[in-house]
Amino acid sequence: MKWKKGCAAILNAAAALLFLAAAMPSVAAASDVTEDRAGIYLGLKIIGSSLHVDEDEDIFIEDDGGGLQLDFGYRFNPVFALELSFGGATHETIIPDIDANFYMVELLAYYRFLPDKPFRPFIKGGFGGYGLEIEEGSVDAKIEGGGLALGGGFRYFFSRHFALGLDLTHNMIKYDKGQLSLGEFSIETDLDEDGSQTSLGLTLSYSF
Repeated sequence: MKWKKGCAAILNAAAALLFLAAAMPSVAAASDVTEDRAGIYLGLKIIGSSLHVDEDEDIFIEDDGGGLQLDFGYRFNPVFALELSFGGATHETIIPDIDANFYMVELLAYYRFLPDKPFRPFIKGGFGGYGLEIEEGSVDAKIEGGGLALGGGFRYFFSRHFALGLDLTHNMIKYDKGQLSLGEFSIETDLDEDGSQTSLGLTLSYSF
């Protein structure tokens, strides 16, 4: 429910953004927003997260959560960019006051359409490392693995430097390592567990 409310807020913000874009075409057209050179960009993203591990984990860990991501990207030309993204989301569990933390590091390739327009749709894909951790006092349990990421969305550039956008990302994860720590005592084990995470994100970015 919390994730649905968060996604609704993100969608409302995106709708307001599109309304603003439609209401001020002359301002957008007058802005110097063309991507005619290579460069670095940074982004801060608020995400609504939907998490699935397996049947047992889904019962223990609430599917819906929210969090933040940081994006560091390099634009090679008007349509192609590479981006390093890291962050995570917090999900409640059925045990009061104990949360599960999902975290990720991803390397993504972006292909952007309409590079000479303020409104720029894109598709993206890549791979990453993912983890899920539950910590309570001296007990720390976590699982980690790699996976693939696919998604798409849009950015609206208000100027050459600033943009606001919305995107949807789906991560397909294979958890292959588990660890349980109790104080200085730690046990590691191999896993073969499929999982997934889907996020809806609202991003503010700055291009240098």
